[in-house]
Amino acid sequence: MDLLGSRYLAAQPIEEIRCVARTHGGTRCLNRVLAPRKPHGTWRLTTLLPGRPPVLPAVEIAVYDLGHLAHPEQQRWRAQHCPTHALIPEAADMALDDWEIFDLPLHRQHVATRLPVGAQGRHRGRV
Repeated sequence: MDLLGSRYLAAQPIEEIRCVARTHGGTRCLNRVLAPRKPHGTWRLTTLLPGRPPVLPAVEIAVYDLGHLAHPEQQRWRAQHCPTHALIPEAADMALDDWEIFDLPLHRQHVATRLPVGAQGRHRGRV
C-alpha cells in the first residue's frame, strides 16, 4: 500500500482492515477503514527498485495506492480509523495499528505481480 509517501504491508486484505479505535462500550470498533462513502485507493503496477544490499533485480509489484487522496484521508488510513472515529480526535485506540513498512527481502512472499481480479478486485490484496 502506498500511503503518505511510504509503502506499507497490511496484516490482512484491504477490505478487511478494521478500525483500531475503542468504542464507548469499551470494545474495539467493528467498522472497516475502507468505507463505502469515502474515496478509495486504486491498484496499480509499479517498479520496485531495491536500494540496499543484497541488490536484487527490479520487481514490478501491485500496490494499493492512496497517494492521490487528500492528506487527512491518508492520515485516517495511517491511523487505521473508520470515518466515524477519524472525526473524534480524543478517541482512544483499543488495538495497535497493524501496518508494517514494506521491505522486499522480508516480505517477498506477499508480492503480487498482477493486479487483483474479481468482483471487488479494486480492493483485494495486502500490499
